[in-house]
Amino acid sequence: MTASHRSPTPAGRPRDPRIDAEVLAVTRAMLLEVGWEHLSLRGIAARAGVSRAALTRRWPSKAHLVLDSLLGSAPDLTPMHGTDRRGWIEWVVRGSADLFARPDVRAALPGLIAALRDHDDLRKTLWRTFSGPSTALFSHGDGSSPADLDARAVLVLAAGAALFASIVAAEDDTSALRERILDLLLPAADG
Repeated sequence: MTASHRSPTPAGRPRDPRIDAEVLAVTRAMLLEVGWEHLSLRGIAARAGVSRAALTRRWPSKAHLVLDSLLGSAPDLTPMHGTDRRGWIEWVVRGSADLFARPDVRAALPGLIAALRDHDDLRKTLWRTFSGPSTALFSHGDGSSPADLDARAVLVLAAGAALFASIVAAEDDTSALRERILDLLLPAADG
C-alpha cells in the first residue's frame, strides 16, 4: 500500500506515528482473535485507546486499515536489489506463499477479497503498488512492452497460485507444489 489509500492529512498538528503503530498492531491481533467478520473500527479504537475519529482520519474503511496492517505502506523490495529475472520470479513465488500462509492474512482474506471488489480505489492502489515496482524490477520498461506484460503475468500467476493454494487447495499447499510452480514460471526469466 501507499499512503495514497489513507485519508489526506489535514493542516495543523502532525499525527503521532505511535498511534498508527499501535492501531496496526491491535488490528493484526484482533484479526487473529475475532476474525474479519467480528472486527470493527469501534473495537480496534477501544483496544488501541484512540477515538474512532482518529481511525477514520487515517483509514477511510476497515478494509483500508486491515490491508495497511497486513502489508504496510509500501512493498518491501529490499530483497530485490541487484537481483535478476530469475531471482525476481523466485521472490514473487516464495513471498506470495509466505504472505498467504500468515495467520493474520488468512483471517483477513475472505473479507478483504469482498472488500477489494467493493473498494475500487483500494484494489487499484494495491495492484499499482505491487505491479509497478515489481514490473520495473523485472523489465525496466515503460509499462507497455512485452517484458512488462510478462512481469505482470508472472506476478498474477505466482500470487494467484499462492492465494488459491492457501484457500482452496490447502492440503496440497506444500513446498513441493511451490517448487513445481517455480519450475513452471522460471522459463519466463529467459524470455
